[in-house]
Amino acid sequence: MTTCAQLVYTSASRTLEGPGFGVVQLSPDWPAEVGDSRATLGPLIGLGAGESCGLLHTAGGRIAYRKVPAGTDAFGRLGNYLVHLLWDGDGRVTPRDVLTFRSSGGFLDELPGDAEPSREAPAVEVPSARRSLSALTDDDVDALVPCVAAVLAAVAAGAGVVGLPARTAAGRDVAEAVFDVLPRALASAVALHVGTASASGDAAPVRVHVGADVPDDVVPDGQDTARARALLEAAAKKELCSDNVRKLETLDRWLFTDTWTGMDPASLTPPQLVGVLESEKAGWWLSSRDAVDVACAVAASSPEVETALRTALAQHPDAWDRLRDRELDAALTAVFGGAAKEAVPTGFTGLTRAELCEAFVDELARGRRLTEVGGAAAALVEESVTLAQPLALLELTDDLAGLARLATSRPVVRDVLVQEWAGVDEWPASSASLFGHLLLEDPDWFLTLAGSAPPSLVRSALPWAAERLTASMVERLAVTVAASELAGQGWALRDVLFRSGLADEEVAAIVARNFLMLAGDDGWPGEVARLAAGTLGGGAGGEASEGRRKTGMWPRRRR
Repeated sequence: MTTCAQLVYTSASRTLEGPGFGVVQLSPDWPAEVGDSRATLGPLIGLGAGESCGLLHTAGGRIAYRKVPAGTDAFGRLGNYLVHLLWDGDGRVTPRDVLTFRSSGGFLDELPGDAEPSREAPAVEVPSARRSLSALTDDDVDALVPCVAAVLAAVAAGAGVVGLPARTAAGRDVAEAVFDVLPRALASAVALHVGTASASGDAAPVRVHVGADVPDDVVPDGQDTARARALLEAAAKKELCSDNVRKLETLDRWLFTDTWTGMDPASLTPPQLVGVLESEKAGWWLSSRDAVDVACAVAASSPEVETALRTALAQHPDAWDRLRDRELDAALTAVFGGAAKEAVPTGFTGLTRAELCEAFVDELARGRRLTEVGGAAAALVEESVTLAQPLALLELTDDLAGLARLATSRPVVRDVLVQEWAGVDEWPASSASLFGHLLLEDPDWFLTLAGSAPPSLVRSALPWAAERLTASMVERLAVTVAASELAGQGWALRDVLFRSGLADEEVAAIVARNFLMLAGDDGWPGEVARLAAGTLGGGAGGEASEGRRKTGMWPRRRR
């Protein structure tokens, strides 16, 4: 219900301005800016050929009007007419309200005989009209589709002038049908003029003229026509969209969600995705992997879709769980496939590193192995051991080079590997190869691990590593072995230097530089070693002269 000030203008023997045409009735709160004289009211009170009515928008509110012939004037002459104006300062009255108010006799048809001029006329209550659409036939729907589509096109464009016929061929009132079908809020910015082409002073962005010869400036497109037909067909089934709907996107959701849920998800626009996700069928729709994939992909660039998707997943925990399982599987697939750390998808559900570590360790416990210790796997291994997750490094991967690099560069992984190495009961077949890769990374691994491993494993790893090291690193490894707690078994010479594949001259030079240490490792008595060093001309460091170094004193190595 909207309370409206009123103004009545006609020709009477007594008006507020004297006899003749003038204002007879005026509410005290009639706005001064609208005025109450012929000069200010202008075309609103001008002479008309017949009945006209409508709703005109102004900067300060809305004016509902009706103009009808009223017989003779105050002097008995033909041509009198009565204008009844209602002022809505709140801007709440809609075209549907005006049409219903007219059909229910709310506007004055004539001035009562005992009417006295007054500036104290009571306000008029204009009800918010409920829909009263009678049954629509298929012919009615076909006839009204162009009319509803034209109004929808203007609303969609935000401006436009629409001309409608007064009645269909079957006699149905077009304006009443159109505004009964359209939600009240959606048509709130529409002005209405019935029986007149004049819209002087109307500030409404969208104007609908009924029965007047007004050219349209709006051309409906296919979407407008589809909306119109869907609205009318729903109305024919007594299904009417809520009057609170004010956006076309919301109207489309109400009209087409059932259609969208059956379409290829990849063909849906972001607004359509939002409509599906906010519908009652969201849970069913999210059971499709393709649908979820599309929604997640679009959500990455559309905040509206992201919000709708998160809300739908929260309302359907089973869909959330399915998505989380899939995203976890995708992340693990990337990790086990050797992906870089930044290449692991976090997914829409926002997997935490702790959750990913736990799932990673569970997969390893089930027997899954890393094909490659890529950046992502390296990070997860380090994080997992930091979180004290049970991780068997010796059974982690066949990428022993990657594991060796990781253990050498990450102290926390190194500590776990050393602890695990020391507690081995049955050595995996890959242990010797892993030890060799560790020696390639840093010969000091010999000092850390050799004492805990079987001699056969150590002696298998030493020549393998020596064959792949540079001359300087071969020398470092040989010296490390010769100076270790396992020295005295000749491994430095027999398993490192003589198996390294270096040229004889390079081996002789290394031996000459480290003679006393290497001889001691080979089991030479100290006196003999020192005597030999002296015979070679070596100093305190055991170095031999260049001439002696080239002749050599060691057996030629087998190739």
